[in-house]
Amino acid sequence: MRPSKLGDDEITAGLATLDQWTLDAHGASISKVWVFDSFKAAIDFIVSVGEIAEVQDHHPEFLSTYTKVQLRLLTHDANGLTHKDFALAAAIDQLMKRDL
Repeated sequence: MRPSKLGDDEITAGLATLDQWTLDAHGASISKVWVFDSFKAAIDFIVSVGEIAEVQDHHPEFLSTYTKVQLRLLTHDANGLTHKDFALAAAIDQLMKRDL
């Protein structure tokens, strides 16, 4: 079953539950950037996020430049944001809290 695209109020409420994720100018995706101490730490983060994403059957877009990693979340099937995006973002936030 195709996930339902969220409305503006649902997106605003979802963002309020996350740690510094930003909404793109078109309201179609959320993103966040992390900077790590080393290339290895950045790659380890990508692998950990990949494992979470695989379990949730939802896959982010990654952009990695040495120690900087940017993630972009959207649901392609819905052509915008769904609850799946916010669930994955929340799980990534929890991952980072555990690793601090």
